[in-house]
Amino acid sequence: MIPLSWVYGVITDLRNLAYDRSLFRIDKPACKVISVGNLTVGGTGKTPMIEFLTRTLLDRHFVAIVSRGYGRKTRGVYIAGSQSTAAEIGDEPLQFFRKFKEQVPVVVAEKRILGATAVEKNYPQTDMILLDDALQHRSIYRDYDILLTDYNRPFYEDHPFPAGNLRERRRGARRADLIVVTKCPSHLTPTQKEDIKIRIRQYSRPDCPVIFSTIRYGAPQPYSGSASPNAFSTIAGLSGIAQNQSFEQYLRQSYPLTDFFGFPDHHDYSDSDLVRTGITQNPKLALITTEKDRVKLQPLADGLKIADRCFYIPIEVEFNAHDLAILMQLISR
Repeated sequence: MIPLSWVYGVITDLRNLAYDRSLFRIDKPACKVISVGNLTVGGTGKTPMIEFLTRTLLDRHFVAIVSRGYGRKTRGVYIAGSQSTAAEIGDEPLQFFRKFKEQVPVVVAEKRILGATAVEKNYPQTDMILLDDALQHRSIYRDYDILLTDYNRPFYEDHPFPAGNLRERRRGARRADLIVVTKCPSHLTPTQKEDIKIRIRQYSRPDCPVIFSTIRYGAPQPYSGSASPNAFSTIAGLSGIAQNQSFEQYLRQSYPLTDFFGFPDHHDYSDSDLVRTGITQNPKLALITTEKDRVKLQPLADGLKIADRCFYIPIEVEFNAHDLAILMQLISR
């Protein structure tokens, strides 16, 4: 696999060189653009980071979110609306739309510049676009690139496809204006943080700030009704995300979980997946899922009339005061 990984790395190097030398076109939207992306495939925490930035920026900006809409069954430009489905725009964009409703336009497009153009045409008051998962999508100009790397799977210990999970070589970190180490344990010491920074700076620009974030799991929210999972004698968990084991570990630490069902990231759920959990046969069973999975599972749960026994866990990112100040300084320029 290593020789193939080397070939893949060379191909991505040549592509990036073409953009660096202006051989490939880069289009610039009229408003400011902040990109959130990663070098590693999936599971670095882009969705909660986009949500955090959106909440933070809304006080001073009219914000729009532009995403590829990974996993959708459509192509072209789509603007999220009240009738949108995950099949039409993707599960993460649908989560963004439902969380911020009409306050934040959400647009999906394979070519992000077409998504940005749709934002400018339909929402001319927009002065800030957040690009979801766009580090490698270089045909659209961005004012700042925020690179996320999972504490448990740092990019500096990985390799390009197919030997590893990197979308390009580690040196791609040099394009980042800020690097966030995500999903850190709360007890990370200053010495441990400095060791991580040293390893990251082998590949990033010397002046690029490196900050750290943790995950905060919220209280379970019902798909419908007002019940709590603690009201049920049996609790099972379900997720279809890049790092199912992290969610399973949290659930087992927090609830008397009897079973857990893991599916691939962006799984296309069917009734049989819910039936498999036993919730349709056992009226005393509650099911806890991620918020991302909820957008796909809600219609199925409604159809099976089990939504009042299904719950999702909201996830938010948190920063200490020092690192938050660094982030705010970047996005406020």
